[in-house]
Amino acid sequence: MDFEDLYRTTYPRVLAYARSMASREDADDAVAEAYAIAWRRKRDIPRGAELGWLIGVTRRVLANTRRSGRRAGALHALLDLQPKVVGIDPADRIDDGELREALLTLSPLDREAVVLTAWFDLSSADAARALGITPAAFRMRSARARRRLRAALTPTASKEQPRWETL
Repeated sequence: MDFEDLYRTTYPRVLAYARSMASREDADDAVAEAYAIAWRRKRDIPRGAELGWLIGVTRRVLANTRRSGRRAGALHALLDLQPKVVGIDPADRIDDGELREALLTLSPLDREAVVLTAWFDLSSADAARALGITPAAFRMRSARARRRLRAALTPTASKEQPRWETL
């Protein structure tokens, strides 16, 4: 069966499955992703079991979407981006008083950049994705945040050294 026939014969049932498991928007996105995967892996689709394979792929895409949503929600709550939900500042969880005070001198955006990369060990690309900004914008924000944090931790050293040595 060619891909066009596969799509035409299975799409209504795959879509119905997805919509029974998730919101309309998430279901539509998951089905689109499942067919994109099917296109890339058309040689892996078992003959005679195409519908089951596609529903399995759709199920995994929906599960990944739910996990992503939970992670993003937890990260937003932890970073106090939704103050009505949690109201936690990451700096409050630090026992080292000097480091906590230095973090509190940073703006919330700068604190996010430090926390995402230092605490959660996210790459620049992943942290940018978490914040909904480009990797280049995140790298710039992160560099400024680290510079400000260094200055807050060693205020006398940053005044004594030439500016280019503190960057």
